[in-house]
Amino acid sequence: MGDLVPTREHVSTPAPAAIPASACADRRPKNVDPTPSNNHNDTIPPSSQTKIPPTRTPPSSRKEKRKQRKYGTFPTPPSSDTEPSPKRTPPNNPQRAPSLPPTLTMAKPLAQKTYPLLVCSLGNPGPVYAHTLHSAGHTITAHVAAVKSYQPFSPGLSGRVARPDNTTYSFGPLQGFRKTNAKEVGPGEDDWTLWQSTSLMNVSGKPLARAFATFSSELSRQGRGLGRLVVVHDELESPLGKVSVRDGGSSARGHNGIKSVQGAMPGGTKWWRIGVGIGRPESREPDVVAGYVLRKMHAGEMRAMEKACVGVVKVLREIAEGKR
Repeated sequence: MGDLVPTREHVSTPAPAAIPASACADRRPKNVDPTPSNNHNDTIPPSSQTKIPPTRTPPSSRKEKRKQRKYGTFPTPPSSDTEPSPKRTPPNNPQRAPSLPPTLTMAKPLAQKTYPLLVCSLGNPGPVYAHTLHSAGHTITAHVAAVKSYQPFSPGLSGRVARPDNTTYSFGPLQGFRKTNAKEVGPGEDDWTLWQSTSLMNVSGKPLARAFATFSSELSRQGRGLGRLVVVHDELESPLGKVSVRDGGSSARGHNGIKSVQGAMPGGTKWWRIGVGIGRPESREPDVVAGYVLRKMHAGEMRAMEKACVGVVKVLREIAEGKR
């Protein structure tokens, strides 16, 4: 086959005759608004914002030319498939820091400056056992209450309770003197509640545990923070009047009252015990020991207990201040 030679008709084809503008204007709907449509398909690309699309019919009057110049110069709105621009954070609304694991964000609660104390003494109840060596704890709390001018011991908290005397008096022209009791102790005063067991020594644990539970609930209702428990007791074989402090869960050293408290307190409860020495007899026979601890103190032993109160108060303040 020979080579195809383009003919004159392939090379130059005459252009079709232009359609008169008047004919196009006659065919347009009369309700067409010359304002550009909001349809994204008619959006003018940014590169040709000032150009008239080739498909737009040339304006047929000066009015249409002015409208085309007016509306054809606006920036082209973004198309529906255009990727949205990233959202900027307002200057006055900084971005939130990424969340951290709970173990890192959970701060350790700050310790209280001072702790209210429930100071419980162990001993046998009634006047028969009052001021016996085995009830040395009661002797200590009674002396502290007297020196600090606490209110007299009265029934309460499953035992006998003495609290600070916060009684104040106000005077008015109509009512005269009026007595009021403040709920909290004054500034610089010791926030202690003294409690004496009214049960026998060997079964004093359950009433003491109930007393501390009620005491803690009262503090919570009053918004006074957490309280601490301190147990004051006699300590056989320790020198007369010697004060020692131990953790409540440490060895009871044969003290049945401490054993009862340890068995009654909920597990994990932190509490302290203060032992006051009462000496011991030369014989270790059970009957001799029992007779020794159940006898009344003589004057020298009572003075030793009063002197021991100084050391007991010092330890109580250290516990209240969180130093122990």
